[in-house]
Amino acid sequence: MKKPGTSAAVIIPVYQYPLSANEALSLRQCIAVLGHYPVKIIKPHRLDVQELQDQYPTLDILSLDDASFESIAAYNSLLTSVGFYQLFSSFEYILIYQLDAYVFRNELAEWCAKGYDYIGAPSLHQPAFNALAGAQAHIMAKGLSGRRVVFNGGLSLRRIPAIIRYLQIYNRFYPAWKGNEDMLFSQESTRLLPMKLFLKLPEWREALHFAFEKSPAATFELTGHKLPFACHAWERYDPQFWSAYIS
Repeated sequence: MKKPGTSAAVIIPVYQYPLSANEALSLRQCIAVLGHYPVKIIKPHRLDVQELQDQYPTLDILSLDDASFESIAAYNSLLTSVGFYQLFSSFEYILIYQLDAYVFRNELAEWCAKGYDYIGAPSLHQPAFNALAGAQAHIMAKGLSGRRVVFNGGLSLRRIPAIIRYLQIYNRFYPAWKGNEDMLFSQESTRLLPMKLFLKLPEWREALHFAFEKSPAATFELTGHKLPFACHAWERYDPQFWSAYIS
């Protein structure tokens, strides 16, 4: 029987196979650091990933409707559906770990214990922030203060009972969500009434310790030169910075 607040699974969406070299690196690191948790690949029915299960026998493969992986919009619809989260209702938390993420330390239990309902890497929308050097971190901090920050869903921790409740209430008051799924759980949940009452989110400074995404050099200054639990989109945002930490 699961213990409330401590049961977690790692969910890895796989859209195509074979994996790229960096996707394979991401998966290998995930198994090495978090492999003692249930690790589940979600994939379209049509995709054959038997080689992955042969390589990592502890992986659980879950095939879903092909249509859910055919476009970004379809994936957003999948991750904003109650039915998706009900698939994992035996767990208190799931960590969505897309294969452009990289985990550094086994801190999943600690983040679950904080009791947040949704947390991801704070995502900045001003392109100018992406090129900030470390010494300019204060500019990013000033830009974030007082703003509704999107916590990116590509690497995100979600509390299953809370997300299901949130979606059920949202569906009662609002039309089907058409945007990026992570915006519904972060930015919109702090703006819409009554939705802001139903998800517990971290403050953005704390979330930086969960994961970096954009502007990693400046973010590194804000965390006192401490790497986060994990990072997202490291190939896309300043791979030169990450080359010192990701082989």
